[in-house]
This record gives sequence, C-alpha cells and structure tokens, in this order.
Amino acid sequence: MTLAARYPRILTVASAFPPFHYTQETVLEYGLERILGTDWRMHEEMAGDAHLIERLFKASRVEERQSAVDLRAYYATTPTTGERMSTYQVASYQLGREALEKALAQVGKMGRAGDAYTSENISDFAVVSCTGYSAPGLDIQLARDLHMRRDLRRLIVGHMGCFGAMVGLRHCLATCRAYPDATAAILSVELTALHFVPSLDPEALTEFALFGDAAAATLLTLDPEATGPELVDMYCAADFAASDQMSWRITDQGFAMTLSPRVPVTLRRNIRGAMDHLLTPNGLTLTDVSHWIIHPGGPSILDAIQGRLDLTDEQMAPSWRVLRAHGNCSSVSVLLILEELLRSTPVKAGEWGVMMAFGPGLTLETALLRF
Repeated sequence: MTLAARYPRILTVASAFPPFHYTQETVLEYGLERILGTDWRMHEEMAGDAHLIERLFKASRVEERQSAVDLRAYYATTPTTGERMSTYQVASYQLGREALEKALAQVGKMGRAGDAYTSENISDFAVVSCTGYSAPGLDIQLARDLHMRRDLRRLIVGHMGCFGAMVGLRHCLATCRAYPDATAAILSVELTALHFVPSLDPEALTEFALFGDAAAATLLTLDPEATGPELVDMYCAADFAASDQMSWRITDQGFAMTLSPRVPVTLRRNIRGAMDHLLTPNGLTLTDVSHWIIHPGGPSILDAIQGRLDLTDEQMAPSWRVLRAHGNCSSVSVLLILEELLRSTPVKAGEWGVMMAFGPGLTLETALLRF
C-alpha cells in the first residue's frame, strides 16, 4: 500500500451511554432529597438552600443525562473511594468496549485496501479517563478480549480532566507521523456519576448539576483510501497563574472537583492567543474556520468562547446540543460533539474545523481539522 496521505484521517467517532437515563428535573428532585432530607419542604429554613440547588441546576442548561449507576440505590449510603473504583472497573469496561466495538464496526464498512478494519489492525491504543483507575486497566483488558496485537503500543491518559481526549489525539497525530502504517485508536470513558457527595458547597453542586457519563472511541490512519476529517495540527497552552481555578482531587469519598467562576474569564483572556498559534502557521485566520467543536465546560464557558471568537449561534449549536442531551461528560465531550457535527451538520470538502477543550492547568488544548 502506498502511503501518500500527509495527515491522518479520523475514520469515525462512535459513542456509548450507560443504562440509567435521567431528566434534569429527576436528578434535581433526588439531589434535594439527598442533600436536604426527604422532608425538606417541611422546614422553612431550608428554602434558601433549596433555591441555591435549583438555581444551579437551572443555570447548567442540561436537560438530560446518563449515569452508570442508579443514583438512589447507589447513594443510599455513601460509598468509599474503593467501592467507587470497584464500580468503575466493571462499568467502564462495559461502556468502553461498546464504544470501541461500535467504532470498529463502522470503519469495517469502509474497508482498508479491500479488507475490513478489525481490532487486529490497531497498532496504537490510547485510553483516556480521569474518573477511575484499575490495573490491569482498560488498555490491557480490551486489547486482550478484542484480540488486538501483542505488540500493540498502549497509552493511558489519566487525570488530565476534560481535555484528556485532546491529548490522546495529539499522541495519535505524533504516532501516525512516526509510523506511517499505523492505525491508532482512542477510547475515552468517563463515569462522573461515581463521585457525587451530598454537599451544599457550590462547587460540588455545580459538578452534580452539570456532569454525565459516556464513552466514545475514534480511529485514525494515514491510509490514503480512508475518508473522514484530516487531523492537521494541534496546539496546547497553559495559564499557570490560573492553575488553581480547576482541580480534581482524590478524597476518601470519591474524587472532588473545584471549578472557579473565574474560569470563563481566564479562557476569554487566553483563547485568541491560542487560536493565533494554531491557525497562523497554517495560513488561516478565524474567519477561515467553518466548524467549531468546543468542549461544553458549562454555559458560561461556551458564552465566553463564542463572544471572544465572534462565533455564530449555528457554529455553537453542536456544543449546546451535546450539553443539553448529555451534560458535561468530561474528556468524552469533544468526541461527542465531533460525532454530532458529522451526523447533523452539512460539511463541505475543504472546510476547516477547530476542536478545543479545557482543564486543570489551566490548560487549553486545540486541534485543527480539514474536512
């Protein structure tokens, strides 16, 4: 096979969602009962706390979410971190395997030099997650059970937060440049529902109101017969002075997030510079980019990015649709938005797209796509 392609192509994106589906109203009702008590309406002094919880849920703009656990049953008592990790080990495998097998089935229809893609074609495998750990991890378990190659090059991207899948993409871009015959796979699995802690702390409430569970997988190759958007370039920047604005800490009662209300301000201050570093070396400006895949860290973040980059409501629509239907799924979200864009948005050959996600650091990860 002659490898004439210059940039790796994203062959497909496939998502998977856990079995428990909730409307935001249902989660709010449960949260009020779990945090304030089942008889909270009987106590007038709790009205202010209830208003705080309701306000944060409404502000999230989330309408539906998916969860790996039955919230009422799982949090009838407060599970330890060890118990949460035991749940993660089982649920992340099931969800991750479903997403990866769907991705392989989709590219199998395209064929590679006349033959279908299979798990044996995967030479490099990156697994992304910040919501749980186990060893052997998903990289080994899935490679074993899906009969991948014994010389598979594996990578775990852990605890990098919502931009983790972008790090996986950057790794796969470098891999395809180093090994032109490579087929690289990324699997992102996040089970944020495992880390709920009953609390009136606004940051804990924001996490509870915003996050959902999901998995997504994608495959990349330099195969010139492949179709799909090209991954042309990536750029990463961190504002270390704002590193305390977002964190993800392991505690005795699961993982605890801090999310400062200043994050949108920091992103607004840094995003134009990051875009210049991504676009200018490729001879592009903001007006050359038609499609935007922006991680929905929250409504205020989406509003800040839209305002600073002068994006249209239509360009922001895929991010808002994913936020409403699934919540913030951490590192999985950008892949869900790319999948949504490819499924629902008319894309013309030669058009440019930008992916971006944010997380602890305070880090901005960006990618340039050509459709």
